[in-house]
Amino acid sequence: MAAVYKYKGIQGSQYIDGKVEALNRDEAAFKLSEDGIIITALEKISGVEIEDENKSKKTKRIKKKVPIHEVIVFTKKLETMVRAGLPILETISMIEKQTSNPSLKQIIGQIHNDVESGTPLSDAFAKHPYVFDNVYINLLRAGESSGKVDLFLGKLVLGMEKGEKIRSDIKGALTYPIVLFVVATAVIILMMVYVVPIFQGIFEGAGSELPAPTQIVVNISEFMRDPMGGGLSAIIIVAIGVMVSTFVKKNYKMRRSWHKFVLKLPLFGELIQKSALSKIAMIQGNLTAAGVPVMESLDIAASANDNIVIKEAMVEVKKGVFSGEPLSVLFEKEPTIFPNTFTAMTSVGERTGNMEEMFESIARYYEEEMDATIAQLTSLLEPIMIVFMGITIGFILVALYMPMFAMGTTI
Repeated sequence: MAAVYKYKGIQGSQYIDGKVEALNRDEAAFKLSEDGIIITALEKISGVEIEDENKSKKTKRIKKKVPIHEVIVFTKKLETMVRAGLPILETISMIEKQTSNPSLKQIIGQIHNDVESGTPLSDAFAKHPYVFDNVYINLLRAGESSGKVDLFLGKLVLGMEKGEKIRSDIKGALTYPIVLFVVATAVIILMMVYVVPIFQGIFEGAGSELPAPTQIVVNISEFMRDPMGGGLSAIIIVAIGVMVSTFVKKNYKMRRSWHKFVLKLPLFGELIQKSALSKIAMIQGNLTAAGVPVMESLDIAASANDNIVIKEAMVEVKKGVFSGEPLSVLFEKEPTIFPNTFTAMTSVGERTGNMEEMFESIARYYEEEMDATIAQLTSLLEPIMIVFMGITIGFILVALYMPMFAMGTTI
């Protein structure tokens, strides 16, 4: 007796469901695809499934990461065309032709082939975890189940754009101070390697004893110009840096200690924490709207954060949910990660029964808080770097001219 499969799918621009008889899942998928149905769910409900012994080999999957802005553009196009009522396969094919990124183009082509052969849309996307994460797949799956793919694609676009804004804001806040630091370092090295030796020749011709600041600058210059001094030291510093970085990446305890230290840094720690809280709230809000179970949504929110301390706090919250405690109480037990505001707003959401809206409010609140922290960080770092440049370069110049001032006084 052939197996019977229950399916949900999209035919044209209509969401349909029904049953189909087939020897196995692949044959069922093929039959539905022959009828022009894009499968969103396919489940065996009765009968015996006969495995196909002549299954074709799996297509080699792309493991390269694709720039996030390319994924956002792809998702935005997909959402717009699905909302307009275009068939899924036609939409994916059109977007593939419009995509210039070679890796993403190949991935879209593989998704098209998978969907055409009967693979559910979310499963086709799930085969590319380097590009589409758990949040993406779960929201897409929720869109399939509810028949509102365009709505959840819109949520995905909004979420990714907010995440990209957070990253660009942080980069923007750090770019100017980093540029200043690099320029200052380059100027100091050039002065030590090329300018100080010229003055050193003048000082040696004068034959007088150098002032202490000048001697310090000359000694540093000689050390930096000596291949066995500055050159060897630079190699050793780089080697130690690489070794420590590799060790920290491989050692969980060291990585955890580093992440804990980073969270305690003034302003930087606040920025990382607020960014994480905004991301957690945004993911929780979207997954709650999608009907994803709390345990699973907490897992996904934890995996979306890179900081081990925050990840561990989320795991503890998940354990508490498993034992039946309210989210707000569990967040309250981790005060170093989840501040009173986060806990209180979650508690309000639980009491009103509108967690989705409350998580969206929390995400907006911490986005605004993060913007304020970035502004504060920028206003603090810029003058610090300017003062650093002024003091360091000023000290070198004064030290170099001190012997000349002394010679002028003697004359």
